[in-house]
Amino acid sequence: MRDHIFISYATEQAALCDWLARRLAAEGYAVWSDRLKLLGGENWPNDIDEAINDRTFRMLALLSHASLNKQNPQGEWLKGFAIGKKLGLDDFVIPLNTEGLRPDEITWNLQPINYIAFMPSWAEGFAALLRKLTSLEAPKTLRDGPRAAIESLVASNAIIAEEESLLSNCLEITQVPRFIHKYTVTSSSLLRRERRSLRKKWACRDVSPFNVFAFEGPPSDVTENHRFELVKRISWRETKLLDGIDTLYMIISLIRRCVEHLLGNKGMLYCDVQKRWYLPRGLLNNDRVEVSLPNGRKSWFKGVSERTYLSGENRSIYHYHLSPSFEVLRGQTDPFVLFLRNQVYLTSGDGIPLDERETVLRRKHLCKGWFNKEWGIRTLGMAQLLAGKDESIRFGPEGEQQLIVSAMPFVLNAPRRIHDPLVDTSDDVYTTWHDDYGSGDDNASVEERSDDE
Repeated sequence: MRDHIFISYATEQAALCDWLARRLAAEGYAVWSDRLKLLGGENWPNDIDEAINDRTFRMLALLSHASLNKQNPQGEWLKGFAIGKKLGLDDFVIPLNTEGLRPDEITWNLQPINYIAFMPSWAEGFAALLRKLTSLEAPKTLRDGPRAAIESLVASNAIIAEEESLLSNCLEITQVPRFIHKYTVTSSSLLRRERRSLRKKWACRDVSPFNVFAFEGPPSDVTENHRFELVKRISWRETKLLDGIDTLYMIISLIRRCVEHLLGNKGMLYCDVQKRWYLPRGLLNNDRVEVSLPNGRKSWFKGVSERTYLSGENRSIYHYHLSPSFEVLRGQTDPFVLFLRNQVYLTSGDGIPLDERETVLRRKHLCKGWFNKEWGIRTLGMAQLLAGKDESIRFGPEGEQQLIVSAMPFVLNAPRRIHDPLVDTSDDVYTTWHDDYGSGDDNASVEERSDDE
């Protein structure tokens, strides 16, 4: 009885294979994968030939540079084509393009087949795959697919009834400037290019060629070209609209401008092509971001480094830079929250920003071993990099007009925790967590190693 989905892949795509198998199982589809055979239910064949010959409803071929150059995946595809021909099914093999391969990069016998794109979005690719399986009336034989998917991920005793503290990436804005100042240009009106230039020099919001809002007055290099007159000092908490604009939206806009100027003041650079801030090489000693952990220990990670990307016989160098972005989360009134999202800015060895396709591939290569601890330490490190000795991020003059943000993210308490030894094995290849400073090479960051090590 052909009632399960067979996944054919190269080992380099193990993460996508596991994700896809669990998602299909959660939808009720029995899945055969040599990594997660339990998702097929009981008494599924252990032999690949038997699984393909007798039990496979459709085969999913995960196309990638690796799988197109390996014998095992291609052998499975050829067997799938033969069975499809025997059964009179042109779509017995369903290719999934997982790396945005061009037509000329795809094996000749797969080119005429319509593939499902899984790059740049796994979620969109999975949605398209579900539509395809539904149109084929693929059988759903797993009675409790979601439970099977969960149990394949963690053991039943992996959850412990003990509290655990969870570090978020949300920073509390502890003080918003009390007043908004409205300025009017008394000289010639601001041209469009002048308004863009103005925002780079002054943390302000220009609402017209004549009117500008800000927490503080214009800097001297701005007043050299234009004269601004203070029109009004507004207690924003007592005002709903400012020149027809929701006051809270105006506050959010000004806070974001303040943060952007703070990033620039701390020495970060802005890429106009990719519209993002990033840590430049040489800004920090050895490009290390030093961190104080909640337990009082010291740590560090590389904010800028070089990596080698291998694709077949091709070898290329790329640079990565930690790239912070901030969003302001609003409430009905105070307080506000600053949401910190750490990303990576990627360039070629010559410092040229990578295109979208290259960025996706290099980012997956770089971040494949960055899990909760790795992202958590980067959240702490970036917040502390912007903060002063009092662990507060400050912008503007001292007093009630200063913007103040806590550099310590919110800590949430969960009533249960995961029993780590059952689900997590330390990986010395990928980990970038450093518990303490030390001498010698024991604390060398993984980013400093070459891919050959």
